[in-house]
Amino acid sequence: MTYAFVVFYKFRQMTTEESDRARAFWKQFLDEGWPEELHLIGDYRHAWGTEWNGFLLLEAEEPAVFFEFWPLFRDRTRWYVENTRTVIGLKRDPSAWM
Repeated sequence: MTYAFVVFYKFRQMTTEESDRARAFWKQFLDEGWPEELHLIGDYRHAWGTEWNGFLLLEAEEPAVFFEFWPLFRDRTRWYVENTRTVIGLKRDPSAWM
């Protein structure tokens, strides 16, 4: 089974310097710290119609991969991410639609 995680996020107000620092952190983290078993399907900069600045779409075969990763990631981004909300779902097998 494939689990999907939609993580909505809201940034706090930042200076240009802080914004640059956050962007550099994100790039480095993607290159060096991302778990192999957690697939980043998309990083969406806007969530129009909501109060969120954007959202991540993640997938994993085992939910434990996300649940072990998320607290560590959240601790490292807490200085610039004001709030998050996660929606979890199971990917449907397309053959089940027939």
